[in-house]
Amino acid sequence: MPINEYGFLGKDIKQYENELVTKYKEVFDFYEDINHFLYKMKYRIDVERNDFQGGIMIGLFSKSLTTFQAIYVLFRHYLCNNAEELCRILFEEMVNIGYCSLGKDEARRYLSLQVINKLKIVNLVNEEKNRKYLIKNYKEIFFKDKSYNEWKNKLINYLHKLEIKEIFDKNGKPKAISLEERIKKVNSKVIMNLYLTFYRIVSTGIHSSPEILPRYLITDENDLIKEIRWGPEAENNEITILFAAIHFMIIILEYLSNYFRIPEKKDIDYFFEKIKKLGRKYNYFLEEL
Repeated sequence: MPINEYGFLGKDIKQYENELVTKYKEVFDFYEDINHFLYKMKYRIDVERNDFQGGIMIGLFSKSLTTFQAIYVLFRHYLCNNAEELCRILFEEMVNIGYCSLGKDEARRYLSLQVINKLKIVNLVNEEKNRKYLIKNYKEIFFKDKSYNEWKNKLINYLHKLEIKEIFDKNGKPKAISLEERIKKVNSKVIMNLYLTFYRIVSTGIHSSPEILPRYLITDENDLIKEIRWGPEAENNEITILFAAIHFMIIILEYLSNYFRIPEKKDIDYFFEKIKKLGRKYNYFLEEL
């Protein structure tokens, strides 16, 4: 099953996987060690049933752990570009955990995002100008059980019950807090640096921006097509991707430790020192941060 006929689903992709694992064995081993620690820790954290804030944080942690494992699986099987794109999701999960750790008001503000998004959908479906883009009778089906006004009132009332300061503008319209606003509230130089650099770089793949094309399309000095790459040749197999994912999870551990007192600081310090040591070897870690 050659790559030229089956791509990543062919058996020949195994040779690339083996080369990658051999080249970065110590990093893969570290990734597996911290993943094992994270899984053990997940069962040690006890959340009270009425702990609204802690419940949201643990829910986000569970999701981030799945993302963390997905990055490993994709990268190990040489789907490095997709692993890189998942790092953006893990970054946002890290930010949200940090933001929710600030207090109950912040946790409610985070939760309000789903309500505001639902309200946007309700408004979009209701607008007559959008009917031509929807399937036949979609508006009628959507509002079959609840009318537009019933949906709108229900969602607005829910937002009022959250008692979030300044969530409505002067016209009474709810405002969603952006990712950048959440990052500023978290007030972390490290996270802001990652947002301004790493996050924006990996976003190019998420949005299929033109910046991603040089991985797949090679041109000459006259901008004429010289080569089209695909499969393993087009993958960015820089180990930075795994280092970033590990780094994000260590930051998440710090937020969880501050709130739940689990894990212990010595465990976080151990992983932090290890990523610094390995990071220096592979040119990942920035000492000034």
